[in-house]
This record gives sequence, C-alpha cells and structure tokens, in this order.
Amino acid sequence: MLGTFAAGGFHDPRIVGRFDCFAGTSKERTARRYGVVGVNLLARRA
Repeated sequence: MLGTFAAGGFHDPRIVGRFDCFAGTSKERTARRYGVVGVNLLARRA
C-alpha cells in the first residue's frame, strides 16, 4: 500500500501510529476477526 503513495507523487511515506478504531463499538468483534485497525500516515509531496 505504501507503494501506492509513492506512485501518487508522495515521498517517504510511513505509518506513524496504529490504533483500534472499533474498540467499544458494536463492530469490534468483526474488526478483530479481520484484523482491521486504523493508521496515521505521514508523507511528503514534492
């Protein structure tokens, strides 16, 4: 996926944080089953 950012003109893409965006919701069980997490991305654009 990070290669997609490079193809879009972004440089040095990286994941700077991960979090459980479904914690405490009615879909928490489904998210855990499929490994769904939220991320924060950082990238530079020339």
